[in-house]
Amino acid sequence: MKPFPKFLVPVLLALFAVAMPMIESGCAAPSGRVVQVQTLKAVGHTAESAVALSAQLYRDHRITADQARAVNTLYDVKFQPAFRVAVNAVQMNLDSVASPELVDLAAQLSALVNSYIPTPH
Repeated sequence: MKPFPKFLVPVLLALFAVAMPMIESGCAAPSGRVVQVQTLKAVGHTAESAVALSAQLYRDHRITADQARAVNTLYDVKFQPAFRVAVNAVQMNLDSVASPELVDLAAQLSALVNSYIPTPH
């Protein structure tokens, strides 16, 4: 049996965070704006978790400086600018908040960090 892909964990947590308010409110759907903000927060937390994990792996000498730099570069150069645009969109009440591209960038960060972790045999 194949092991569960580690990079999917943060993505699934993000989706769960979006679904949780609907579960807690007796399945009454939250407003579109609430869902957008929660999705954006979940995506941001996913990316931040990936960066924090890479920093911990680097401190523990489990990844190289180049690998840690690759994570930080993806976060700083691609994710953060897209995330700032999304946050500005929320503040301006625009409709598209967490675009598929932004969600994909957060998943890429998680996948990149998880690709550095050796799988147990």
